[in-house]
Amino acid sequence: MYTLTRVVAFSLLIVMIGAVLPAQAQDATPEAAPGPIVLVPHTDETFGIESLVPDGWTDRGSGLFARANDPDDVALVAQQAAPLNTETLLNALLPQLALTEAPEPVGAYTGLLDWTLYQVDVDTAATTIKVDLALAESNNQTYLLLLQARSDEYEDLHTSVFLPTLDAYGPLTVEATEEAVPYTIEALTFTNGDITLAGTLTLPPTAGPHPAIVLVSGSGPQDRDESLGAGIAIKPFRLLADALTRAGVAILRYDDRGVGGSSGNFTTAITADFASDADAALAYLAGRDDINADELGLLGHSEGGLVAAMLGARSEDLDFIISLAGPGVNGMDVLRLQNQRALAAEGATQEQIDAQVAFVEELATVLDDPEALEALAYEHTLAQTETFTEEELASIGDPEEFARLTAAQVAQQYSAGWFGSFLSYDPAPDWAQTTIPVLAFFGSKDVQVDAEQNAPALEAALEQAGNPDYEVVVLPDANHLFQQANTGGPSEYATLPAEFTPDLIPTILEWLENHVTIAQ
Repeated sequence: MYTLTRVVAFSLLIVMIGAVLPAQAQDATPEAAPGPIVLVPHTDETFGIESLVPDGWTDRGSGLFARANDPDDVALVAQQAAPLNTETLLNALLPQLALTEAPEPVGAYTGLLDWTLYQVDVDTAATTIKVDLALAESNNQTYLLLLQARSDEYEDLHTSVFLPTLDAYGPLTVEATEEAVPYTIEALTFTNGDITLAGTLTLPPTAGPHPAIVLVSGSGPQDRDESLGAGIAIKPFRLLADALTRAGVAILRYDDRGVGGSSGNFTTAITADFASDADAALAYLAGRDDINADELGLLGHSEGGLVAAMLGARSEDLDFIISLAGPGVNGMDVLRLQNQRALAAEGATQEQIDAQVAFVEELATVLDDPEALEALAYEHTLAQTETFTEEELASIGDPEEFARLTAAQVAQQYSAGWFGSFLSYDPAPDWAQTTIPVLAFFGSKDVQVDAEQNAPALEAALEQAGNPDYEVVVLPDANHLFQQANTGGPSEYATLPAEFTPDLIPTILEWLENHVTIAQ
């Protein structure tokens, strides 16, 4: 309840390891068996990893394994992967390592992957925590292994856990017996100025030319499948591409700039830059003989819905739009209600919610002053720790150290240009100039882009445009990822099946049958 959720999509890396502080204590956590540590095989399909983990350590989810013999036990192993290069991933981790600049490598290690090694000492009020960090790039992914331990037991855990795991850690082997798909899969690249974007085009087995849709992801650095990390198994764009291609529509999905196989710098980009990339994708498709240039669509999820609004108002190549949880109001209004609903779904008190909303509103006034932003985040976080339960306090360690690390993380994430541009952008004027067909979905349990706030605003803007062909659908019990949800809270995403709510795909397909020409 103390972190500021990144607007519209789910944050991937800033929260992926958690602050390097004592691992969360739980009353029912069993003690590890005495004697030498035994490592056992471990497979993580979410991150695509095969490795080893200490037998008896507690799986905290999201690739985290904690020994947690007692509330002061800091021993923790993290094993994750993300579609980013090593430099981007390392920079995202700096606040959690209490660093302001990237550490120098201390060596290299060759196992199943070629690892670059780092070591960091993190001083807390109670002790010094030593951190081993290893990063390796392979197949447009960066793999991460982290060990944290008290200084007095670091050497033992480095030798018995960290090094053997490096030997065994590698990408998950995909079985050759996977079901063959009834369509063509083409890896490709296209350019937008000096940026090269890498993607996948799936083509129906019919002769064509095919109607086609470009998929545009939500906020945060995401690959072409819209892999969300943090233990979330669903890959929305892989599911959409498969279902829509089987139905006769070509689908282009691509890695965000600076992610996976795409060049460019994600951290300096704003929504308008992502719209420019999507427009380049449409232009690329329009130039292919196997694509019907008169039936080109864009499907945007979350921030991708903002891209849809921008291009709906001006793109010459765009013929129809499908929006999934695309905002209809300005970013500040989205953010304010998002914090209220997300915190309520996670069980926050009204006092905590009010404090967070006040913080968000004040934060918006200091985005151009990083020092003031960090000071504000520090004061807010420290004040929030005064409302924590004993269990929550035990999980964060020293409150002042926790507040300092959290403030550094907030300052890094929200002083970037993207956040300010998001807050100031109102999609309604662009929607009010969009006259091509639009199908817009919202989830009734979406706490990130609230249906009651955004659906009427989007509908009103399309009405103002005189748009003769639009449909707005609110799917019952759907969350921001269009999973069938219970609370709709972000912490629930990783606990739900990797599938959409039953009505999403059939509704899209029925709408497409009436708007594009599908070859039989």
